[in-house]
Amino acid sequence: MILQRIPLHGQKTIEEGRSEKMARIYHKCHFCGGKVREKKVTVDYRWGEDLLTVFKNVPAGVCQVCGEQYYKAEIVKEMERSAKSKGKVKEFIRVPVRELHVA
Repeated sequence: MILQRIPLHGQKTIEEGRSEKMARIYHKCHFCGGKVREKKVTVDYRWGEDLLTVFKNVPAGVCQVCGEQYYKAEIVKEMERSAKSKGKVKEFIRVPVRELHVA
């Protein structure tokens, strides 16, 4: 039996020795036209008024010029699933909450 790895839409397969790695493809930056490369970032994920989850090491396309961040749909879906889950939390942090009063 021969198995073939088929990349998801927007991904390509890169051969690295004997293993395969799926690289995400990003288009140029919508705002400045700069090159977008994948990096691991920290995301403050908010869902409504009551849920705030911090995710570390999230793969995101980051513009090399202006810093704009882009997330693939499967990454956003996984963050949403994980934020709403009752699974084990790695750590808790304290976050100050302030109101901004401007005239």
